[in-house]
Amino acid sequence: MQVAISMRSVHGLLLQEEMGVIDFLKYAASLAVDGVEFDDMYVRGSHEKITELQDVLRETGLQVSCYDIHHPTKPLQPQERETVLESIKEELAVAKLLGAQYVQIVGEVFEPEVVASDVEQLILDLVEMVLPAIHGSGLTLTVENPASANFQSHQLAQLLERIGDPQVKVGFNMANSLVAGEDPLEAAECLKDHIALVRAVDVRLAHQDEEPQSGIYVGCVVGLGLVPLKKLFQALQAQGYEGWIALEFTGLEDAHFGTEASLKNLRQSLAELRHDVLHPGESTEMPL
Repeated sequence: MQVAISMRSVHGLLLQEEMGVIDFLKYAASLAVDGVEFDDMYVRGSHEKITELQDVLRETGLQVSCYDIHHPTKPLQPQERETVLESIKEELAVAKLLGAQYVQIVGEVFEPEVVASDVEQLILDLVEMVLPAIHGSGLTLTVENPASANFQSHQLAQLLERIGDPQVKVGFNMANSLVAGEDPLEAAECLKDHIALVRAVDVRLAHQDEEPQSGIYVGCVVGLGLVPLKKLFQALQAQGYEGWIALEFTGLEDAHFGTEASLKNLRQSLAELRHDVLHPGESTEMPL
């Protein structure tokens, strides 16, 4: 499994322009990860040119695992389809120029009043727009499981079966399944035939004096929250998953600290997983 860092891990720094996109790439390279996840919100909102980003990607050897495209979070009205389609085409053009392997949609925290049929229709609308633009391009479209109690993993799996296109897969967000009221292990099992990307994200219950970010949860250092990280990696490996693991730190701590602590825990879990495969049943404890 290859490890990437999501731009969302340093969301505040990028939003406040304390870090540019090139700064992010150099930061990711300093952490010795294999790749990065780009997000159109930061990339096209930056003053940095695509050619400059291409140069830094070549210099650092970082791969672009995924490019998140932006869109409305409810079914599209007829009068807005053309505008949304043009925006998506522009985003896909940037994704191709940056060498992305996947483009991703959805993954939102939907309000409780957004019903399953609305989420389903939104996905169908976006798939209908994106697929013609990526056919023959080498890109794969991934639908991130949303943090929605009304549209859970079994419904997403059923929808992808209906769509039936090999270029439409799932970007599995570990924390979103928990926020949606699911057992993340059961969600991973439900989606196992469709998972092409994985985001390692963690959450904990918000304290009394904290404003929840998603439902009753706030983000935290990956490996220290409620997401069963090691068990999920074991389940993914048992399913034969060998793709990207993208770290997305969403906690309240300093972004650099949270990202680096999360990366340490992520790497430790992956190292233990490899050890278990190579030396099953052997203790990792030092002898007395």
